[in-house]
Amino acid sequence: MKNMSVNIRRILIEALKPRETLLVELAQVICSVNGAEECDIIVTDVDVKTETIKITVKGPSIKYDDVSNVLREYGVSIKGIDEVSVAKTKQSSL
Repeated sequence: MKNMSVNIRRILIEALKPRETLLVELAQVICSVNGAEECDIIVTDVDVKTETIKITVKGPSIKYDDVSNVLREYGVSIKGIDEVSVAKTKQSSL
């Protein structure tokens, strides 16, 4: 796979977050990760102390490890990855 790279373009994560973690702040910090350009969060279930959320991250080259580290810093627990979309891209040979 010379001069080729496989990048995550879209990922859908199901996660559990503390109720006190603000959705807007969480979406903004996820979007600040290198390679991420868009972040959508939907609340699917609410409990006394937690909310189950679906996080969709889109971008040209999403770094999953960076996204999961940010989530962990905000007390968010990843339950699973529901969808992932990757694409192969040519790297310039300079």
